[in-house]
Parts: sequence; C-alpha cells; structure tokens
Amino acid sequence: MLNPEDLEPLPELLRRNGLAGIREHEFPNDGWSGATMSVLHRGRDRFVLKRDSLAQDWIARATSDGPLLREAWFAAAGPALPVPIRAAYLGAGIADDGSVGMLMPDLTGVLFDWEKPITVGQLDAVLRGLAELHSFPWQFVEELRDRPWCPVPERLTLICRESLERDGPARSAVADRLLPGWDAFDRLAPADARDLVNDLGRDPQPLIRALSARPPTLIHGDLKLANAGIASDGSIDLVDWQMVMFAPVAIELGWFLVSNVTSLPLGPAALLDRYSGFLEEANASAERDGRWVGGPLFHDEDADLAVLVGLLLRGWRKGYDAEADVTLGSGVPARDDLAWWCKRAVAASARLR
Repeated sequence: MLNPEDLEPLPELLRRNGLAGIREHEFPNDGWSGATMSVLHRGRDRFVLKRDSLAQDWIARATSDGPLLREAWFAAAGPALPVPIRAAYLGAGIADDGSVGMLMPDLTGVLFDWEKPITVGQLDAVLRGLAELHSFPWQFVEELRDRPWCPVPERLTLICRESLERDGPARSAVADRLLPGWDAFDRLAPADARDLVNDLGRDPQPLIRALSARPPTLIHGDLKLANAGIASDGSIDLVDWQMVMFAPVAIELGWFLVSNVTSLPLGPAALLDRYSGFLEEANASAERDGRWVGGPLFHDEDADLAVLVGLLLRGWRKGYDAEADVTLGSGVPARDDLAWWCKRAVAASARLR
C-alpha cells in the first residue's frame, strides 16, 4: 500500500517529463470536486497538472479517501489496463505542502464535450472498451488486494437527499445546486418511486446487500462522457479515476446512464442490451485467444440494480430536466424518461427483498 511519502517529489515528476521550471497556466474545466488544474507547454506538446488534497476536495472527504488520495495512487501505481482502455496518467508526485499533483497529456479535442450528443458508433466504442475492462479477471490480480478503492456505501449515497441535508462535505459543497432538483423529483415522481429513493438514501443497505451478491470487477466509478474520449489510435482514454472501485458493473452502468442523458443517442434499455452483447463478445474473444475463460455475463438482475443505482445517484437531475420539459439526447422527453426510470426502479426493488 502506498503512503504519501512513497510518491516521488512533484518537481522530480515534472523534471522527468521535461517540464522543470515551466510556467503553469490556468486550465479551465467543469470539475466540481475542488481540485485545480493547470496547463504546461513543452514546445508543441501540452500537459495538464491536476493538483488535489483532502482539504480542498469534498468528494475525497465524502468517500473516505486518504491519506494518499486514491487517484494519486492510481496515477502512480495503478494496474495495467486491457486494450483499448487507457488511464491517461504520466505519474503522480507530492508537493511540499502535502498536496498531490497528477500529470497527464492534454486531451483537449479527445475527451467528449458533455454538452454535445455522441454518435451510436462512438457509444459502441466506449461500451466495447468498458466490456473489455469489466470482463478482465481482476479478482485474480494479487497486487489489487486491499487497495484504497472507493467504498460502495459512500459512492451510492454521495449526492442523495440525505447526504445533502445532513452536515458533511456534500452539504457544504453542492447542496444549493442539487437539492432543488430533488425537490422537483419529489414533486413529479410517483409516490412509490419517491419513497423508494428516499428510503434508500436514508438506508442503502438493502441495495448494498443485493449488489454484494453480484461479481465485482474494476470499474472507473465516475464515467461521465466528459471523462472519456476516443484517441486517434482507437484507445479509450479515461481521466478522473478519483472514485475507482472494485465493485459490480451495475454501479458503473447506473451512473453512466444517468450522468450522460443529454449526450447518449440511445435510451437506457437499448444501451444496456448493447453493453450485454459487447460483454459476451469480450468473453468469447478472451476464451478464443486463450487469455482467460469464464468471464462475467450481464444478467437481468444487473440491469435492475443499475436502474436502482442510477435513480438513487441522480434522481435530482431527472427532476430538473422533467420540470424544464427538456428533450434528451435520445429524443425522449425528460418527463417520459422520468416515468420510465420510476416504473423500472419500483419493479426492480423486488430484488431488494
């Protein structure tokens, strides 16, 4: 297990990459954790330095991170990932003030713009990459035991109403922005769906127990499309592994579905079907090539749990969009989308008994 003192000094990381003494310039970004970013130029090459600490990062505090931030651990000593997934880090170093710096190439123009729709082809490329990541037999990788994974309870309840209303990092950082969305959800969602989501926010243990019965794997944990892009060589570059987890795929897919609704060209049911097919392909390919045998499949239970996870994590946004009469990237009106999620979540809640 790495400790902060095990990281190389940040100046040494910069020197190794030819960036010693180069002035940093502010790098505007839409992140909301509290981490800061700057850009450094080396000739025509551009690099991004992400600086973070437990003191400045509310998500780190809310997810029991530290003493070495898990993203810094992952940047410095994370596992080799299966093709085509690539974690876009050049390393991590520790600064004199105890904060960490994570160095990356500038992926401007590679990462998706979260405000713009993606094509079905782009979606398929990301889903195929996820299937390769999730199907890999991570449970047999010895060096991944006892790593600082983001804990499941804290991830599931990060921005639920309960977390936003009680004293804590989420309330201080984002309650003003998100609670009006939960108010809209409570106004528009059917009573049974509203009660289900509020009950799980107060006590997520029924959902955690159901998830614990599903096979865990390595998941990114915060797969917004703004954290993903397709490189010129076909690699799927992923940034911001702050909530990397060893957990069931339902958590990855539930968040992916709800955090990208303005950009996704397909609805949730069609997307889950495509992912399931790509997972089968990844397993068959691995078996054919002799890489491994018996990878996980995606079952109805996984789809149901993904719906429950998604609505618990981002029902607030579905409330916002439905009340504003937004039309989603799939062409579905947000009110119809909210109705679908509520109906599916209530039906899926039978998995929790």
